[in-house]
Formats: sequence, C-alpha cells, structure tokens
Amino acid sequence: VSFPLVSDPEVSLLAWTTTPWTLPSNLALCVNATFQYIKIVDKTRQNKVFILLEKRLAQLFPEVSKADCTAERKAELYDILEHLPGSALVGLKYIPLFDYFVSSNPNSFRVVADAYVTEEGGTGI
Repeated sequence: VSFPLVSDPEVSLLAWTTTPWTLPSNLALCVNATFQYIKIVDKTRQNKVFILLEKRLAQLFPEVSKADCTAERKAELYDILEHLPGSALVGLKYIPLFDYFVSSNPNSFRVVADAYVTEEGGTGI
C-alpha cells in the first residue's frame, strides 16, 4: 500500500499489511530507526517513487533475490535515488488512504519508529 508524503506527494512510503481491513483506522506508519531504507524509482510502475527497507527490495521485485539477476536487469527495474536511515523518516507526514480521522487527530498520519519492525517480512514499513 503506498502513502504519498505530504511534503512531496510524488514520493510514497510503501507499506505492507497482513490486515488490510484495518487501513481505514490506521493513524501512523512505523519504521525501524536503525535500519537502512531506500528511495527508488520503480521503472515497472510508471516511474513512481517509493521508500522501503533496502533489505526488502525483493518484496517489490522478487527476481532481484535470484542469483542470476544481473545488475543490468536490476537497472531495468529500478534506480536507487537515495539511502536513508530509518531515523530520517521519523516524523514525516503522509496522506492517509481515508480521511476519517484527519480533523480529530492532528498529530496522526506520520512516521514513528519501533524495534518491532523487522527485516524478515513486508517492506520494513
């Protein structure tokens, strides 16, 4: 699920959820402050720009985890624009999927950090 940044709506945080029915009531996105994230141009999705955990790039492009995926092929799929520590994402505001709680929760819809975010699944967000 992509969440455009308020500061730059052309850039979206790419989140993973196993409970999509909770999306209408989500008030924050969480990262791990100690992990390395990347901002990429996704050449397979109309050059959209996403932020996700670097170690979870295969979640978006499964073939990059294969031994025979070449640097040339990776360049056809995406470009890395920037490397970001998770701590740099904390506090960023994003545009919620649903605006039900915008007026009643002015401090919501921003990135927070916690160690429960792991490198083993999802997108790191």
